[in-house]
Amino acid sequence: MVLYFTGKIQLLSRCMKKILSRLLLLLLLLMVSRVEAQQGGIIISGKISSAGDMQPIHAVTVSIDRKGVGTSTNTSGSFLLIVPSVNVKDTLKVSCIGFKTKFLPIADLKVGVDVNISLEKNTNQLKEVSIEYHDGLKMIQKAIRLIPQNYIDHPHVIRGFYRMYTADKDNPLQLSEAVFDVYNFGYSDKRADMFKLIKARNEKNERDFNLMDLGQKPNSVFEYDIVNHIFASGLLNEDGLQNHDFEVKGTVDVKGYEAYQIEFKDKPGVKDRTFRGRIFIDTKTYAFIYFDFGLSPSGLAEYGLDKFMEHTLMRTGDAKVDFVQDHTEVSYQEVGHKWVLADVKGDDILGIKSEQKKSDIKAHIKFNYQVTAVDTAKDISFSSKLGRNENINSYNSGTGEKFWKDYNILLSDFDAEDVFKRIQEINKLKGK
Repeated sequence: MVLYFTGKIQLLSRCMKKILSRLLLLLLLLMVSRVEAQQGGIIISGKISSAGDMQPIHAVTVSIDRKGVGTSTNTSGSFLLIVPSVNVKDTLKVSCIGFKTKFLPIADLKVGVDVNISLEKNTNQLKEVSIEYHDGLKMIQKAIRLIPQNYIDHPHVIRGFYRMYTADKDNPLQLSEAVFDVYNFGYSDKRADMFKLIKARNEKNERDFNLMDLGQKPNSVFEYDIVNHIFASGLLNEDGLQNHDFEVKGTVDVKGYEAYQIEFKDKPGVKDRTFRGRIFIDTKTYAFIYFDFGLSPSGLAEYGLDKFMEHTLMRTGDAKVDFVQDHTEVSYQEVGHKWVLADVKGDDILGIKSEQKKSDIKAHIKFNYQVTAVDTAKDISFSSKLGRNENINSYNSGTGEKFWKDYNILLSDFDAEDVFKRIQEINKLKGK
């Protein structure tokens, strides 16, 4: 009987926590909306679903058309976007691969009321192209030559948000988030980018994940922008172009743009690090607008862990680590009439075993890097910067419900505040 009531009390306690968490989020939204309203801006929040079956759509880009301010939907189709006062008369662009793009005047949207948007599936199939466009390698080489013409060619600042969540099934292992600025001298300028950290927080499960340290560094954040770091990409540098076969499959709609779809794979017998996936190139400008790729089977087996460690600071102790899965998506957006990075998504899996610790876990690592604002002003001050190989996670600005209230972010697929607290509780119990 006691066990029954204890279980019931614990269940009620968990329910109350969820209710309180949702109330606090609602209160936060109201507080931010009030502040933004006082400053002349607004907050737009809501949910995006498919018009056919009303299922939520993940990874929908919700942005102010051609202004560089935006976010994406989470797996529940939900989003939240802070619209600056200078943009309240602009247009909201809602776009996703596989669906028809929708445009909505921001002035017509009601403040404080969730916007429910439905997108129609794009039923257009791949369209054939004439024979002269069948050489995928030449098309990619042309797109590389046109980078100075197609992308922002003067100094600009990208405001970014990233989240890296590592878990073994339902057991959280590590959660990191950060807001930062990247100073880019221009896509045709070879000078190194600069990085300024605005805010960050990180919690690691020291009980179950003490064999490994994961952390982002500015240098890896820079290199996610493939177009701006062609020679570091491993795919579009000279060796990468020689080691892969590129095939033009036709044209397809990509977030409102007609694009060539080029599929690529490793050439037989190549021993270097190779990839498989798709590249999309705008048919009008020959700008790269979307990459969807991962290591080839041989590349995964021989170079997977090396590639992962290039992007992530990692200590493995006595653990044996196998790289099980590698998948990356990189997309670009138009700001004015030039292109710039929009977002990056990573989905990796590591197998980690330790005989000494009798540990065997499968670490599923999901990474999101969302560009939330682009400042293209000619004169930009940028004084503070972080070293290219410093660990961003070393700088902890603290936690709390109001942590991101002043920033555009990508809403999490889970209760991030609850995960931070769960990891903290695990670490407290470990010390007892």
